Amino acid sequence: MPYRAVVSSELARLFGVLSHPMRIRIIEELRKEDLAVNSLRDILGITHAAVSQQLAVLRNCRLISEHREGRNVYYHLRNPKLAAWIIEGVNFISPDPSEVKEMMSAIEHTRTVWHKEDEVVAEIKPAPQKKTRAVS
Repeated sequence: MPYRAVVSSELARLFGVLSHPMRIRIIEELRKEDLAVNSLRDILGITHAAVSQQLAVLRNCRLISEHREGRNVYYHLRNPKLAAWIIEGVNFISPDPSEVKEMMSAIEHTRTVWHKEDEVVAEIKPAPQKKTRAVS
């Protein structure tokens, strides 16, 4: 396999592992300190089994490792630069300020138009007639 194909394949595998929001959150939590499953469970608000499943995926890709202290198993990032790299990735998903301004302008314009249309419909619509009962 040519070297570019090997590197591309490995990068695709990494991005696949990082494609789950909970795994990204775990990486970000491990950026601060080594944590046990129970701590991650409490922080993330998911089940023990769900945390263990996500940790297994990260461990299989060699992104995290573990160490024991008595009965507790603690997880940590093998390369802390990964968390910093993910944080830098936010720049790729952040909207450009001009896009935000354009979107806000479009929203405001739409609200104005829809509000005017509602007023026109209210003026055109006849008032509801009162129903009278026939007297026999």
